[in-house]
Parts: sequence; structure tokens; C-alpha cells
Amino acid sequence: MRGLPLFLAAGLFTGVFAFPSPRIGNTQDNAANPGEQSISPGLSLSVSNRTPSQGEPVAVEVFSVLPLDNGSLFWKDGSWPLRETSPGRYVGIIGVDILHPPGPATLAAEGWRGKSRLSAVTELVVVHRAFPVQEMTLPKRLSEFDGATLKRIREEARSLEDRLARVTTPILWRSPFLPPVEEFHPENFGSRRVINGEERSPHAAVDVRLPEGTPVRSIADGTVAFAGEQFFGGRSVVVDHGGGVFSVYYHLKGFTVSEGQRVARGETIGAVGATGRATGPHLHFGVRVPGGRVDPSLLFPLPAR
Repeated sequence: MRGLPLFLAAGLFTGVFAFPSPRIGNTQDNAANPGEQSISPGLSLSVSNRTPSQGEPVAVEVFSVLPLDNGSLFWKDGSWPLRETSPGRYVGIIGVDILHPPGPATLAAEGWRGKSRLSAVTELVVVHRAFPVQEMTLPKRLSEFDGATLKRIREEARSLEDRLARVTTPILWRSPFLPPVEEFHPENFGSRRVINGEERSPHAAVDVRLPEGTPVRSIADGTVAFAGEQFFGGRSVVVDHGGGVFSVYYHLKGFTVSEGQRVARGETIGAVGATGRATGPHLHFGVRVPGGRVDPSLLFPLPAR
């Protein structure tokens, strides 16, 4: 693998290594009551961008004249909890997945006040984003695996998918998020690969080239959902920040946390390495938010919440 671009080495043969692809459906059909496109009196919904591009995170605010019970967002195939920041003010994050089709998509908010259900609905327009495409011809020894290796890859993918499907509370993240390394110069998000004429999954994370041993830190408060060894990712850490928000750190030289451990924003969780399928020292860093695999570099400019 020496000489190949880092992102190819990291996720050359499977998209679920970076993140399992979420199901993409009609958001409007998944709203609390798809027949109602009205705004309940006293409830409003605002977003940081009404025309997000593919792979973009969107900050959401919900305002209520009086406090709500069980405030939630409805986006794509799921409902996602909101975090109350002050009486009647709630925040959340959604993601436009890297493969979300361009066009209109509906976002809804819902909450209960006693026995009354309040809802607010807004429409986003997803914009196409052009990603680079790289075509490569590789020998079979680099593009195919034996049965035992394929079994391991699939088992690790299923395990990761199960972890990323969990929606936990309390919601621990707060924005702004903190870049995972001091010198954050991301590359390769969304790069499409055609290997031996076969289109592969997009690179749903970024690569950050850094010297081996560079400290890696958690981007927000959270709980370690995974800390272990993977075929593609090498020594890997996944942090659950609550409410469907996850951060992923691969190819670590080593990690200093264990599963179930609570970590704080800025806490060191490991160090840059070249473990797993990597051609050299770098951090493969990904972010998953409710509804999508997003470009981590777009997460950090989101407004403070």
C-alpha cells in the first residue's frame, strides 16, 4: 500500500469503514404527522442554513412560548432529541448526508405541552456538491481479500453500525466543537473512487497529515462508545456525544481511553499513528450527526449553542 494516497489506504474497499450509510428517505413522510404542514401557535423553528450542500451539518433552534415536554426533531428516517438551553429554547444538529439527493427536504420539530401536541415544519433545499473523482487500477492483492479477512471486515462494519445507530441521552455536546488536533488541515472529504472500473463508496471523513505521536483530543464532551483495533482503522476510538452525534478517530498510534469512559471536550484520547490500512501517519477523522455523514470541517464554524 506504500505510495497510495492516505484516504485510499484508509477506506479503500468499504464505505462502512468510514461510516455506515444511513437510510435516505423522504423526510416529509417521517414527520410526526405528515399531513400537517402548519406551525402551532407559540412554536417556531430556525436553521443555520436553508440551502445546505451534501455533507453539511445544520444547526437547529426551536423556540416555544412556554417550556415543552419531550422536544424532538424529525429528519429523514428518525426522530432526534433536542437539548434545552433555557426555558423555551431548544437546540439540535442535523446532517445532510454525503449521498442525500439534491432537492427539497422537510424538517419538523415537535413537543408536548400537557396533552397538546405542538409542531413546526420548515423546508430545506439540498444543494449538489461536486466531489473529486479518482480512477485507479490496482492488482488483485490490493483490491481483494480472502474469506477470513472479508468476514472480519463485515463483522466490524456491523458492530460499528450498531453503535452509530444508538441515540443516547443526556446530550453532552456543546458548540462550538473543538478540532481534534491543534494543526487541523483536513483533506479528501467526499472523494469518490473508481477502482478497477468499479465505483466505491465516497470517503465520508477527512484525513489530517501529522507526525506520529501528535496528541488527538475529543471534540466535545461524550462517552467512549468504542476503543479497540479494526482491520481498516487500526487502533480506533469512537465517542458518543449524545443525541445521535458521534466522532470517530482512526489509525491511532495508541489510545488512552476505554469503552464507557466519560471524556471532556479537549481531553486527549490518543495519538496520531499509522495503524490499520494506512500508508503513513495521519488522523482519519469523521463525524456523524442525526441523519448523515458530514464534512467535519463544516462542523466547527457552527454557532455557539
